Amino acid sequence: MDRIEKLKNDVYSFEELDTLEKNATKLNDLQTLDLIAISRLSKIAKGEQPTKEKNGGATPSRSQTRSRRGR
Repeated sequence: MDRIEKLKNDVYSFEELDTLEKNATKLNDLQTLDLIAISRLSKIAKGEQPTKEKNGGATPSRSQTRSRRGR
């Protein structure tokens, strides 16, 4: 199963999605970034929760990260 199919089928964990997002952002891969966002929302809708980081907060979403950069 290739990366796109895995994203469509919610195979990746939240941590793996974070790594994929970093790589897709560097490559400006908009299709993958869209699928990652959909996969995260789908996982949350199914009741899965992202794991908390040591600082107690969840990993910031792409939009939150972008808004911080613009300040």
